[in-house]
Amino acid sequence: MAIPSRRRSPHLTKSTSSRLGRALVDALRGRSHVSRRQLDDIVGEASMELRLAGLPDPLVLATLGEMVEDTGRECGADRPSLMTGQLRWMPVHARVLATARLALTGPVSN
Repeated sequence: MAIPSRRRSPHLTKSTSSRLGRALVDALRGRSHVSRRQLDDIVGEASMELRLAGLPDPLVLATLGEMVEDTGRECGADRPSLMTGQLRWMPVHARVLATARLALTGPVSN
């Protein structure tokens, strides 16, 4: 499952969009074989692609947040956790936004 087409950003390359979609689905489904580093790496790359495409930082964060939320709904992570009562996509959303904020604090590279 990839990022839902209505939420795929036209500012991301097809490769980045596909890798981000796979990493999000794996994280949302709690697949332990996928390292957190993989998710962090692709979120950082996607953040920089969106910035280089001219999106201001708040819009980069909003775009990535919407992608997590929509992907969470698509893969069934929109049910509350029995332990916390929090929607299962919310921790992934928080991690993605924290990683994106960190990536955006660096200089723009060409």
